[in-house]
Amino acid sequence: MDSATPASGRNEPIPVNRFALFSETLLAGLLVLVLSIPLVTIPAAYAAGIAHLERHLSGRDDSLRALWSTFRSALPGSWKLGITTAGAAVVIALNLLLATVGQLPGSAVVLPATLILAAAGAVLLLRTAAAWRNAAGEESSAPGTWSAALGTAKALSLRDWTGSLLLAAALFASVVFVWMLVALFVVVPGMLILASAAVKIRSGRA
Repeated sequence: MDSATPASGRNEPIPVNRFALFSETLLAGLLVLVLSIPLVTIPAAYAAGIAHLERHLSGRDDSLRALWSTFRSALPGSWKLGITTAGAAVVIALNLLLATVGQLPGSAVVLPATLILAAAGAVLLLRTAAAWRNAAGEESSAPGTWSAALGTAKALSLRDWTGSLLLAAALFASVVFVWMLVALFVVVPGMLILASAAVKIRSGRA
């Protein structure tokens, strides 16, 4: 895998090979998709994917071994959030399915509310996954790390509302892509981890 070339100064932007970033995003996204299949592993998978792209953009180790190591580090403390995420995903999917077939009571209200809550929850999840590796100053599976990341994500979601809107836009674009062609679901994780990494870097420079 190619990496971006480190800049000579700390505050200088790092040159980015756009083709390399595109290919890295697709590959990391596919791995995140595979790691997310059990559903309860979604937070850890996205944390690993976002951290991987951050390393790629900063010219650090962006090997598959490093991504797998990050996933393993993030997994132990993520079960509570992972179970919550899996449960919410099932409820949202059922609501959407019932609304589609006209079997959801009060669908005129429930459906929009479900979509809004789903988008807000997804933004918070992406923010939490991005914040995980900085919650304790480094990648860590120590107790409380994910709780600290969630607290950071909640604060950032409100303080950096522009970044939250950018993540919501990335989610909307992902939905549109899948609506246009279902097979494009394979690129969705890559889009989301790239958007999350970009928003995190943007927030850090603000």
